[in-house]
Amino acid sequence: MDTKDIQKWQQEKAKELFDYSHKLLDAAKDLGAHHISEMEWGMKNAMDSAKSAAKNDLEKLKALQEEATKEAAKRAATYQKKVKSVLKDIGESAADETEKHLEKVRSSLVSWLEDAENKMPSHADKLSKVVHEMSTAGQKMFKEGRKIVNQVADSAEKNIDDLVKKSSSGKK
Repeated sequence: MDTKDIQKWQQEKAKELFDYSHKLLDAAKDLGAHHISEMEWGMKNAMDSAKSAAKNDLEKLKALQEEATKEAAKRAATYQKKVKSVLKDIGESAADETEKHLEKVRSSLVSWLEDAENKMPSHADKLSKVVHEMSTAGQKMFKEGRKIVNQVADSAEKNIDDLVKKSSSGKK
């Protein structure tokens, strides 16, 4: 890579980091909005419970607490899905960017080797072929690793959902 290519690459990288920071900021805003709504719901629930306790209406208090428990479980499940979605989006975009940069590095390496073949002794083509195969294998390994990580995350989420369903059906 010459100096102009390096500068262009640095500018692209800076823009990508800026865009990524905005994605993180948007994710924080989404999660912050959810936290605010949770606090508002919690305050409303606390006020209703306090009013029932002040009136000494224990049956209504008990009913409010049961309803609040059910609602809290639903809201926690919604929050879990929202967090997972945000993290998955961020993870996917980060992996895509990494893959793009690895491809640029690989293509730069291949072009350098092709230039070097003309300047090196007779066995340079074998070295070039080995390096090319290694970079291709590395790229395939990255893609497979990404696929495995996604499968493990999905499996873990399914196991958690199954556990939550079992525990909620066992309490009934």
